[in-house]
Amino acid sequence: MTIIIGLSTGKGLQFEIEKKIERFHGSYQIRPYQTTLEGDLYAFSKSQLYIDSNDFFERTGSIESYHFVAWKSGIITFSNQMEGARLFGFDKIPESISSVNYEGIIPNWTNNPNSIWISKEMARKLGASLNDQIQMYFSREGRQNPSIRYFDIVGIFNSGISEWEDPLIICSLNTIQKLNKWDFDNSQAVLLYTKNKTSREQAEQLNTTLPIDFEVFTSQDDFPQIYQWINLFDNNTYILGVILTIVASFNSVVVIFIRIIEKKTSLAILRAIGMRKSSLYNSFMALFSPSILLGLIFGNIFGYLFLFVQSNWGLIPLDPDTYYISVVPVSWPWIKFIYANILIFIVLTGTTWITSLILSKINPSRVLQSQ
Repeated sequence: MTIIIGLSTGKGLQFEIEKKIERFHGSYQIRPYQTTLEGDLYAFSKSQLYIDSNDFFERTGSIESYHFVAWKSGIITFSNQMEGARLFGFDKIPESISSVNYEGIIPNWTNNPNSIWISKEMARKLGASLNDQIQMYFSREGRQNPSIRYFDIVGIFNSGISEWEDPLIICSLNTIQKLNKWDFDNSQAVLLYTKNKTSREQAEQLNTTLPIDFEVFTSQDDFPQIYQWINLFDNNTYILGVILTIVASFNSVVVIFIRIIEKKTSLAILRAIGMRKSSLYNSFMALFSPSILLGLIFGNIFGYLFLFVQSNWGLIPLDPDTYYISVVPVSWPWIKFIYANILIFIVLTGTTWITSLILSKINPSRVLQSQ
């Protein structure tokens, strides 16, 4: 039961954190070759991604949606407060971002190109609220004075990942194009969204369809520290599984010893009248295997019942500041459940067999003489 719950919640936690990261990063990102998310990236034209006059995105059927984006760092001020921030410009807001918890409305950049979304934490730091107007300062080349832009807050969002959301100001891609004096079709990256889990194999497949000066990046490439952290969940689950299996094996050995000591006279008589060791092994297995099977059956039933309750009602909470989510998530990795059951059955059955092998060496004459 405990191993099943550990496998389910560990995988569920990994999946939920990955989904939250990919809301702002995309399942994949297309950027110029060997660039990072640090600082402002080089701009490129949309036409550079066209291959043999065919639209790249029409030829990749696994992609659910894509968005051209750009970033621009600056200083945001409101009232007497000042904070570093980063404009995150979209051609249109992705569904994965618009589905987060937010107050206000989704920006309509056709009617109001200066409308923005800011994070709940940034609004708290600035003391700003919906419908307030803020200003941002952006550096310019040389010794020119910084440029100033005014934005209207139409939405305040809270995705639960403070490391990424706090400094982000979601705005129109056209705003950044004007600030940088780019052409209308310039951007710095393309976010690709898929319903399936990201994989290195698919990233490599996408790379083969891109021009040589572009590359596909995953969130694991850009945030390796986070993925090293969430991969530790697997290690913790495996360590827990090993410890519990050892404890179960030790308990089974103790039970076998106690039962055999209780019945040692009967066993000695059976051996004395000619019972073979192989028959003795079969007797041990027939006696203890049903207990192992019953333990597995009831452990699975109680484990799945707990996971079902947690999945539907979320009874066990988590600290969102630490784990990025508010309740313990549940996943259903059935293959791992099956492997866990098989492994536990093999280990405990093997423990029973080895113990019976050792105890079968008892000398029946000495046992009978001691009675």
